[in-house]
Amino acid sequence: MVNRSLMREELGRVFADQQAEALSKVIYNAYNNLVRADDFNELKGVVRDLAEAQQRTEHRVEELAEAQQRTEHRVEELAEAQQRTEYALQQLARQVGGLSDRMGGDLEDVAAIVIHDALEREFGWQIDELDRAWKVWDGVEEEIDVFGQAHDPTRPDTRLWIVGEVKFNLTMRDVERFALLVDRATRRLDGEIVPVCFSYRVRPAVREAVKKVDYRLVFSNGRML
Repeated sequence: MVNRSLMREELGRVFADQQAEALSKVIYNAYNNLVRADDFNELKGVVRDLAEAQQRTEHRVEELAEAQQRTEHRVEELAEAQQRTEYALQQLARQVGGLSDRMGGDLEDVAAIVIHDALEREFGWQIDELDRAWKVWDGVEEEIDVFGQAHDPTRPDTRLWIVGEVKFNLTMRDVERFALLVDRATRRLDGEIVPVCFSYRVRPAVREAVKKVDYRLVFSNGRML
């Protein structure tokens, strides 16, 4: 005689409560209906296979849960690394920006000295102090990299205004923008405008563009085009 309670208890060690209950019922009814011994053995084999499959499934679920935990941990590490990278990039951007401003200021200081000497040497002009300047024209603030007055002894009644553009690498676009600034200065300053471009490097095409608009081009070594 099959003890269903005992069978239910044994099945409950492997299967969930509902599964164990259903299996014990099926087995008990099959036995009581006098199934053949071969059929019953086959049924026990099926149950055994089901139990092993259930154990493998549970083991796989545990592995997947562990993998999920590792993935979540890795994602958290990546998020923290991303945050550290963003803070570092912001700090680098501030440092580079500060360095750029400082280098720009240093370049303009050098340009003022070199332009001053070049104009005096080439034309015999008397050059006042040249420096960076801000002008407000028609309510718009204009920044001029190098600005100051000059005097030509041969034309004592003419006031000369030095208006300079300073770039490490002068481009065609720089010349075009500078031309607009020169035009505004011409309309607002009383006297003759002397446009001067200062640069360390200038491509041949840009040099020709500067010559075409009749601007002075001074290089870092003091040579003037």
